[in-house]
Amino acid sequence: MRPAHIHFSLFGRAFTQRLVTQMYFPDDPLFGQDPIFNSVPDPKARERMISTFDLEATRPDWALAYRWDIVLRGREQTPFEEPHE
Repeated sequence: MRPAHIHFSLFGRAFTQRLVTQMYFPDDPLFGQDPIFNSVPDPKARERMISTFDLEATRPDWALAYRWDIVLRGREQTPFEEPHE
């Protein structure tokens, strides 16, 4: 079993320029058991993989809304899976 998550796959200018990451939801009790989440050694980076609940964007009786940013470069870069060679 894994925490609830959504996979994101981003393509650059060519098919070979592909970044893959996952967005998790806050307070999931399965974080401690997830091999992907725990493969990111930096606790701050793991925090950036978790979305935040957005009450303003939520639509009652229809959908809960969450916010999550993908950052491509810099200190706050989103953790991405390493490409398989």
